[in-house]
Amino acid sequence: MAALPATDDPEELYRNSYEFILSGDYSTAEAGFRDHIARFPSDPKTADSHFWLGESLLGQQKYRDAAEVFLSANKNYPKSKKAPDMLLKLGVSLVGLNQRDVACATFAEIGKRYPDISGALKGRVKQEQALAAC
Repeated sequence: MAALPATDDPEELYRNSYEFILSGDYSTAEAGFRDHIARFPSDPKTADSHFWLGESLLGQQKYRDAAEVFLSANKNYPKSKKAPDMLLKLGVSLVGLNQRDVACATFAEIGKRYPDISGALKGRVKQEQALAAC
């Protein structure tokens, strides 16, 4: 496992953790985003840190942990720009847990709660619904 460089700058910690997501080192990214959330709870990027923490867990196939993070993040940051994506990834996590009915209900909820989502996100929702056989 690679190590995150030590820093007291929330932006640098976020950026470094995100680089690990991009490189596919999900366990290091998980550690970085957990650290960012714990140390900088009022930072403007904390909602995004929750999203990327969930992504890092999904990347490790830790579906239950990912589902808990996405559910909590969507509840705590319902106005975040990542909030619709959090619901999408919650659904993906639920599919990973073989909870297809709940996943399908979650996918259906995205358009209801966030009617102004982008066409790209609408397409991803449809794709995940198809994969889950909703």
